[in-house]
Amino acid sequence: MKKANVFLAIYLLTVSVCFGQKEHLEPAKVFNPNDSNLYGRYLPKIIEYNDIAYKLLYSGFSQKPYARYTVSPAFRAEYAFSVEKINGKNYVISNKFSEYYWYALVEGRQNSVKLNTEKTEIENELYLKIGELFELLIEQTKEKERKFEVGLDGETYEILEIGVDGETYTFTITDQNGEIKTGTTWSPHPSSKPMLSRLVKICDNLCSIGKDNFSETNILKEIKTLINDLKR
Repeated sequence: MKKANVFLAIYLLTVSVCFGQKEHLEPAKVFNPNDSNLYGRYLPKIIEYNDIAYKLLYSGFSQKPYARYTVSPAFRAEYAFSVEKINGKNYVISNKFSEYYWYALVEGRQNSVKLNTEKTEIENELYLKIGELFELLIEQTKEKERKFEVGLDGETYEILEIGVDGETYTFTITDQNGEIKTGTTWSPHPSSKPMLSRLVKICDNLCSIGKDNFSETNILKEIKTLINDLKR
């Protein structure tokens, strides 16, 4: 089981850690089931995980997301929210598994995993600002800068910096052409990526909006400030 945990941690962290890079999301990496050398004996479970887990996690979400946030932790339950307009009203719908779905899948008890859902109505100004923030994030998304070094044999090698024991944060919108666009980041630290760290904090707070200490007014203020900072 320990090997399975370590493997999935590496699998979920599709975004490499690149210290000192500019603060922006990176394009989401596409899972390639044909790369059996990378996924090894866990490939069947990973295919099943991709086919089932996120379909369940996105239950009640629009097929064409206005603003969707997904968190894929290495060792705890996955969760997500989607900002929705339903019958002329605006909502944040938050979904979270009762436990880490991968563990349950590997142990053959995925049917025991429950999906907990919260639905909170929000004001139109917050709805619009969330959309503006997500659109700006996707607009600024770009590939990380590749780094190379010359080895002892004189050959040039790309430096791959892989993170472990972290979380992958994914941001998804539908653009004006109806195309779904996604950007992602991995465990941003306040000291190295302060704006992306603030972004994650805001989105985590949106998952809990309506509960104690997660007021709409405060979240709206934080979003406005972050938008201004990202535009600089």
